[in-house]
Amino acid sequence: MRTDSITVGERVIKPCRIFCIGKNYTEHIRELGGFDSTLQSKNESQPVVFMKPVTSIVSLGESIHAPTHGNVLHHEVEVVVLLNGGGKNILIEDSLSCIAGVTLGLDITLRDVQVEVKKKGHPWELSKSFDQSSPLGLMRSYDDSFDLFDIPFACFVNEEKRQEGNTKDMIFSIPKIISFLSTVWKLMPGDLIYTGTPSGIGVIKSRDEIVLNSPMLGRFAWSVL
Repeated sequence: MRTDSITVGERVIKPCRIFCIGKNYTEHIRELGGFDSTLQSKNESQPVVFMKPVTSIVSLGESIHAPTHGNVLHHEVEVVVLLNGGGKNILIEDSLSCIAGVTLGLDITLRDVQVEVKKKGHPWELSKSFDQSSPLGLMRSYDDSFDLFDIPFACFVNEEKRQEGNTKDMIFSIPKIISFLSTVWKLMPGDLIYTGTPSGIGVIKSRDEIVLNSPMLGRFAWSVL
């Protein structure tokens, strides 16, 4: 597993931290109603944030090893941005200059474990931050040739389309996410941000083939062991 470097064009950037945004698509919030009573809405003033270690990254060409401390493994496709810098208290209008690259990734979740830790009021790490919970596609260098506010993307499991989304439907846009995170943390080169998943989450199991696809970002595939 390559967790020591990420290639963006001709640049190589060492991953620093992984920030993840929860409940950032309205339809996904609705489908979580059966799992989660602490729902988010467009009226919320700040996003739900959790973190993962860089050891959770799964590169292309590697397989996803299902964890053994839970039973219900779910896929969550997300647009992911890589930062080239940042700092503190970044203005929304300045945030795009902090982005080095964009790709697709998976926030793999042990849903049964998540339900239990939420009932107890515990953090989410056991359900989301385990090894190999963050498959990551190849980075496309970010420039103004494509629109971060209108990126279509999808997730297929064994050739069946499970999820389909577009960044235009985010509750918190990518610039707003970057700006908010910078009020709490000094953002650094190599920080990754998983920006939230659309509706359609579902179970994955051993021998499944997962494909993430976007006409703007590319096609990326992993198998589950």
